[in-house]
Amino acid sequence: MTSSKNAQIVSFPQELVSVVDAYLQGLPSIATRTVYRQAIAAFDDFIGTMDLLAVSRRDVEAYRAHLEAAGRKPSTIAKVLSALNGFYDFAVDDDKLDKNPAARARRPKVSDVSPRLALTANEVRLLIDAPDATTLSGLRDRALMTCLALQGWRISEALGLQVHDLAEEGGHKVATIVGKGRKTARVPLAAPTWTAVQTWMTAANISSGPIFIGVNKGDVAVHGSAISQQAAWKRLQRLALQADIVRKIHPHLLRHTAVTEALKGGVALHLVQDFARHADPRTTRRYDSHRQSLANPATHVLASLLTGPER
Repeated sequence: MTSSKNAQIVSFPQELVSVVDAYLQGLPSIATRTVYRQAIAAFDDFIGTMDLLAVSRRDVEAYRAHLEAAGRKPSTIAKVLSALNGFYDFAVDDDKLDKNPAARARRPKVSDVSPRLALTANEVRLLIDAPDATTLSGLRDRALMTCLALQGWRISEALGLQVHDLAEEGGHKVATIVGKGRKTARVPLAAPTWTAVQTWMTAANISSGPIFIGVNKGDVAVHGSAISQQAAWKRLQRLALQADIVRKIHPHLLRHTAVTEALKGGVALHLVQDFARHADPRTTRRYDSHRQSLANPATHVLASLLTGPER
């Protein structure tokens, strides 16, 4: 039985938590909490001595203008305003405010066209083949590349993979991954992915725990915890240099490429949406927008019609 003293310890601390911390506690993702905390803190710095709960819509819009003047991208500004809107919605629900000052603050229009151009199929092949398959670190990196490029996973989903998440089901090799909002998904694995992951696990003697663990300078596996996202980024950039890929590269570009190549290969939009686990098909379509705009033949047809010989 819980004593009255312990009951008090459990029931009262939440009253001592700031409105910001209470709001952030309810967010589903550690990454989202980090980004939103930074956004709210930056806005708090902007308003100076004014209390966060005393601002008006004009203050929020002044901050938007400040970010625009600083050259921030519309998509970045929209995310910041989304963080503020969520925070003030929480404050209203928590009876700390009568109305949300960010609710009707004007937001920048975010283009439906993605500015990123996916990797080519050959660049993906070069990245997967770049790791030295005679070393443990090379086997791990090759397995990681297949998870990012062939499965279209987010880097957090790949690094969060555990041995018990792998299984065989109905004749399929499958994995259970944890995506955005801590949502779990059971997904099929391509044959090259399964082979690469199993080869790495066998070589590193991984029988439990996280799969993408570290490898020390002596090429010995370091069991216990997965490598960090920062380490994975550095490995990817190093592999890109080895593959003579000179453009800026990051893990999400491989996910972008996976979606683009699937659509290019004729996979139906709704199936690619399921593959990428996008809630809205417009998100899936946006990944392919840059390629489609570059492939638009209109300007070439016009050039032929308007600059060719008179007919």
